[in-house]
Amino acid sequence: MPILAPPPRFSATVPVLVAGGGACGLTAALSAHDAGAEVLVLERDPTPQGTSSMSQGTMCAAGTRMQRDAGIDDNPDIFFSDVMEKTKGQTDADLVRTVAREAAPTVEWLTATHNVPFKVDPSWRGLGHSRQRLHSVPEKTGQDLMGRLVQALERAGGDLLTNAHVTDLFADINGRVHGVRIRRPDGSTEDIGCGALVLATCGYASNPELVKKYIPDMAGARTFTWENSQGDAVQWGLGLGAAVADMSAFQGYGALAYPQLQLFNYNYIIDGGVMVNTLGQRFSNEVADVSGQGVHVMRQPGSIAFMIYDQVLHDRYKHLHETRQAMELNAVKFGNSPDELAKALGVPGAALSVTLNDLRAAKHGQKPDPFERVYKDCIQLEPPYAGIKVTGALYHTQGGLVVNHSAQVKRNDGSLLPNLFAGGGAARGLSGPTASGYIPASGLCMAMTLGRLAGRAAARLTQNLES
Repeated sequence: MPILAPPPRFSATVPVLVAGGGACGLTAALSAHDAGAEVLVLERDPTPQGTSSMSQGTMCAAGTRMQRDAGIDDNPDIFFSDVMEKTKGQTDADLVRTVAREAAPTVEWLTATHNVPFKVDPSWRGLGHSRQRLHSVPEKTGQDLMGRLVQALERAGGDLLTNAHVTDLFADINGRVHGVRIRRPDGSTEDIGCGALVLATCGYASNPELVKKYIPDMAGARTFTWENSQGDAVQWGLGLGAAVADMSAFQGYGALAYPQLQLFNYNYIIDGGVMVNTLGQRFSNEVADVSGQGVHVMRQPGSIAFMIYDQVLHDRYKHLHETRQAMELNAVKFGNSPDELAKALGVPGAALSVTLNDLRAAKHGQKPDPFERVYKDCIQLEPPYAGIKVTGALYHTQGGLVVNHSAQVKRNDGSLLPNLFAGGGAARGLSGPTASGYIPASGLCMAMTLGRLAGRAAARLTQNLES
């Protein structure tokens, strides 16, 4: 991704330019606008979507008003400790502390100021979180979240330009970004100048060469991510001398309905369901590592597994968009006995019966769970049973540009690039160097929290330059 010398003039110039119209970019634009700066978001696609639209529209935050109203005792220090424990201390503690501190104000600001109605999702527990701190929009989908963020930017009067593919950055020898070049669908180009640039593009999960370079174990693996996740921001940053970190980290997901390749909600597992492979046998502790579970599934025969639960759990979550979608596609199967469910799913009936009998005994404390899973607050599975065929995939990358407490990009020597900021898939996440360090909903937490910090800091920087 070339870095070009600044042209003699730009066709237009704005104080704050945001590359990428996902959750991070839109949040950054709202923040910059609230801080008094003129801002323009450049989105490659006809409609802002990206990996944010493929998510469950949920971010984690600690110490929010929503939690207090729900009687949940939480604070940023507990959030910080949870992340450090999940990553075994192998992540940037300063970044984690910044995000843990700023996530709650981000949720409350988006809700109170911009009418993005986050509420605590009490159905999510564990998986690295010691408190119920996942906050979701009403439909619990990324598409709902994106629609609300776009509407918020429209109400605020921010500018969004779609079908505007950023292809090049203009910067001087000191690393100061002067603007970008965009390409339109008809092949025409336009150069737009800026006082500060926020990189809010996707990660690099759809770039086979970068995956092979940074995550060789996932080379050739199935991906479930936005097709434009090509790692543009990372490559631009490297071209400017930026530091990158945790490039081997990624989020896996092991609950994609197959062959439909649609997200399926993990609450069925959290509340007592299990996963089996094509042999009808369990293969992991399903709640020990939600990201790593995707890797476990990909290692099973045919990269296939089956989520097994029952009618009670089905009824509990049948209102979810993902469940409704799966039912419409006839992906969920039912059976009045293990044999009947096994036949519907195409797995050995005898093996599935043994698995469910062993599960019942483990839940009753009559024998140890072979994978040391603890079934606190889980229901006992009873007929009729339900199941769905799933697969695993590389969802999105977690490594990226190193940023400071204001989301400003750092060089390798620790100094700051003059006017470059990053968040979302462009910046390193909280996971440390592995997939197992991922904590649920931290992707959107990072995207929107760093987006808010980047937009505010970029606005202040340009205002200082003007004064």
